[in-house]
Amino acid sequence: MTLAVATGACEPRGVPAQAPGSTSARPYLVVLGTAQDGGLPHAACTCPRCEAARSDPRRRRRVASLAIVLPASGRRYLVDATPDLREQLDLLPAVGAHPRGGVDRAPVDGIFVTHVHMGHILGLAFFGFEAIDSHRLAVYATARVGTVLSGNLPWSRLLARDEIDIRPLDPGTAVELGDGVRVTPLTVPHRDEDSDTVGFKIAGPLRTVVYVPDTAPWEGWPTPPTRALEGCEVALLDGTFYAADELPGRDIATIGHPLMTSTMALLGDEVGGGRLRVLFTHLNHSNRALDPDGEAARSIRARGFGIAAEGERIPL
Repeated sequence: MTLAVATGACEPRGVPAQAPGSTSARPYLVVLGTAQDGGLPHAACTCPRCEAARSDPRRRRRVASLAIVLPASGRRYLVDATPDLREQLDLLPAVGAHPRGGVDRAPVDGIFVTHVHMGHILGLAFFGFEAIDSHRLAVYATARVGTVLSGNLPWSRLLARDEIDIRPLDPGTAVELGDGVRVTPLTVPHRDEDSDTVGFKIAGPLRTVVYVPDTAPWEGWPTPPTRALEGCEVALLDGTFYAADELPGRDIATIGHPLMTSTMALLGDEVGGGRLRVLFTHLNHSNRALDPDGEAARSIRARGFGIAAEGERIPL
């Protein structure tokens, strides 16, 4: 069965939640960003894609992140806290009781962290005393990620002031969020010089989504990556690079991401057969697929794959 992925802009904050039991009260994901850690436009880059994004706001992309939204219970969770967190909080649909007219000290109910590279944890600082000043915000992290956060400023200061509270994640063990939604961390290989890395299997009442924004090339997986996608209907996968020639002067192999072309070769039968919907995320500013009318983007669409869009909703 071919799956339809709902798309559309998020509601502005302050729009009341729909009544429990209605279709719109079902849980869903919202794509909050789709760029690699440096964003688009990228810092200190004047390539054509970055210059286009500077001149045309429609070409800009925030750093890769997801929101898990549970309208029936009024809860919202983030996957990763990016440098673009301030704007991404504004993209969250309003559910439950989120105050207007002042600073919301608890704008989300928790954050799931994939790993400690800059694009995935720098946004945690916004929950500190100088900005949101949250209280014991749940940060779900593996033991190695927790060690980095607790042993290094400024994150250790957030812990000391009870602004965040680390909740341990064990790969393979689900975290139940309620409303029929559970989040299971999946160990994925990556450049783990500072911590380990996980993706997430997010299961809801209707479908299961796998989110892997950062990983080593698929041939580096100890088990076939298709095994992690078993029982999954939608996958948001690492689309950092389209081709190996994108970064003159740098060896992409040392950066360690699968090429989009490799992913399409690996999963072409699953996508073509309608068993899996694949959306690419975490695109580097060098990625030629960022041009929506370019040859790379057309090739991706022609093969049945897609590129995730900010504001896109994926029902769970």
